[in-house]
Amino acid sequence: MARNDMRLIWGAVLVLLGFGFLMQNLGVFDLFGMIPETLWTIFWMGAFGCAGLFFLAGFWLNRVNWWMAIPGFVLLGLSATILVDEFIPGFPFSGSIFLGGVALGFIAVYATNREHWWAIIPGGVNLTLAVVAGLDEVSGWENGGIFFLGLAATFALVALTPTPKGRMNWAWIPAGILFALAIVTTASLDGIFGLLWPLALIVLGGGLLYRNYQRTRSEQE
Repeated sequence: MARNDMRLIWGAVLVLLGFGFLMQNLGVFDLFGMIPETLWTIFWMGAFGCAGLFFLAGFWLNRVNWWMAIPGFVLLGLSATILVDEFIPGFPFSGSIFLGGVALGFIAVYATNREHWWAIIPGGVNLTLAVVAGLDEVSGWENGGIFFLGLAATFALVALTPTPKGRMNWAWIPAGILFALAIVTTASLDGIFGLLWPLALIVLGGGLLYRNYQRTRSEQE
């Protein structure tokens, strides 16, 4: 069934590409120069949005097609980015919206199948980049420390998350290294450094609480 779905999707993609190249070679696209740019923007926004919904529908109807969540959320994020750029001029978080869409795709992959623990890493990285991109637009902070802190939290989450093969304790090593880099990067920034320590304690305490919750739940089962 999964192989047939893949053939259907790639077959449709090839047909659309062939149709597009045929129209281009026949000069049909030359007539589109009369269409206002705003209408083109709306067209591509809708096209990317519909394509994203198509992939998400395939993901929702058959969770075996877990990979469809990634292009689905990426395309929806791209559609939302076009929307805010066109109709909300000066909106500072368009880059964060797109990166957040990429992150949601990988988060959905893990949420539906815990064997795909690896999806936590690209999900966390893109979520961190989304936060950093947003802060770059609205603050004058040096966000290198926040970037490393986000990566450290991502690997700490990998270490704390139970998988069918057990816990990934190796992830504590990159988590510790990245956390040290976050401290070194922000050591000269007293204001930000004063925020990082409380956040680090919150993350550490939350991880311990989550681990204790999982252990208690497994004992009750």
